Amino acid sequence: MDYQRRARQMLDQHQSAPLTLQARRRRRARWRLLLPALVAALAIALAACGSSKSSSSASASAAVSSAATSSVKLAKTKFALHAGLAFGAFHRWIYKPVKAGNLTHPLDHKVALVKAGLAAAFVYHELGLALRAAQGDPTLSKVVAPITALQDKLRGMPKSLPSGTTNAADVTGSNDLISQISSHASAAGQPITEQVPSSLSTSGTS
Repeated sequence: MDYQRRARQMLDQHQSAPLTLQARRRRRARWRLLLPALVAALAIALAACGSSKSSSSASASAAVSSAATSSVKLAKTKFALHAGLAFGAFHRWIYKPVKAGNLTHPLDHKVALVKAGLAAAFVYHELGLALRAAQGDPTLSKVVAPITALQDKLRGMPKSLPSGTTNAADVTGSNDLISQISSHASAAGQPITEQVPSSLSTSGTS
């Protein structure tokens, strides 16, 4: 910068030759004029540096906040989707047939029993995805425990339903847990809309 070059020139002049009294006075006068400019330039440089750091910090904080908000919204959407598919499959192929007495005789209702077993595996899979999504959003914390309990009840159903050995009380208890999950989700601002899946395949869902 200009003020640095002028300062070096003045210092070189001072060191290169002895100065007269008049020359010393002129040099002091120059320093008095130059010093305020040096101080002002330094203050401006420091202020600019501080402003740049503050701006960068604010931008980084805003980006993190935006990403967190998007993540939470996506978690709620995924939770509602997978829970809706799980509940729709449960009621269509497990709960309603059990209530109608269609899953008690393996020889009389083979197709319904096989379908119920496939549905149980599908529901269990979708509940796992719904649980993972719920754990990503603090507002859905109350659905975690009943989803875990529902998974425990459904764990053995893919085998017990086709054989006609499923306890009807477990199916009724599972339906009660679904009601609890739906209630907690609605209270958290994320109601669940049941959907009957077009396929009971668990491949390709996430």
